[in-house]
Amino acid sequence: MGETFRQTVHLVMGVLGAAVILRLDDRWAFIFASALLVAQFLLCDAFTRGYDVPVLSRVMDESERTGKVPLKGGIAYAAGALFCLAVFGRDYTAVGLVTVGVLDSVATLVGLRFGRHTLVGKKSLEGTVAGAAAAALALAFLIPWWAAAVVAGVAGVIEACFPLDDNVAIQVGVCVTLAAVGVGVGL
Repeated sequence: MGETFRQTVHLVMGVLGAAVILRLDDRWAFIFASALLVAQFLLCDAFTRGYDVPVLSRVMDESERTGKVPLKGGIAYAAGALFCLAVFGRDYTAVGLVTVGVLDSVATLVGLRFGRHTLVGKKSLEGTVAGAAAAALALAFLIPWWAAAVVAGVAGVIEACFPLDDNVAIQVGVCVTLAAVGVGVGL
C-alpha cells in the first residue's frame, strides 16, 4: 500500500484543505491553518519521542516514508498555506493547495509506474507531464483554462526542478504566478 496510500492522503489533504479554506472567512482560514500547523508539529514531536497515538500512529506507519521526519509534508503544507493566506488571500491559497495536492500526487504515482526519462534526481518527464496535466484539469474548474495551463506548467517545473520542499514551493509559486498573470480567482 505504501506510496499509493501516501499519495492518496496527499491529494485528499490538498483538495480538502482548499475546500475548508474557501468555506471560512479570512480570519478563520488563518486560524484553521495555524491550528493545523501547531497540531501537526505537536504530533511530529510525539511520534519522534516514540509515543503511540491511537489510530494516528497506524495511519503514520502507512503514509510516511521510512526514515523521514514524521508529518514533515503536512507541516510544510500548513506553513505554505499560512504564508499564502497572509500574502495572497484565501482564493489564491486554495488554488495553491489544489495544485500541490493533485500535481505532486499524480506526478509521483505516474513517475513510479511509467517514468523512463529522468529530469532531475528521481523526477521523471512522464510523471511531471502527467502531474501538470492533471493539475491543469483540476484548476480549470477554479480559474480560466489558459491560467490553469500556465499555473500547472510553472508548478510542474517547480516540482521537477526545485531542490527544496515542494509542498511549500509549489503553493508559493502558484500564488506568485497567479498574481503575475493578473488572474482574479473569484471563487
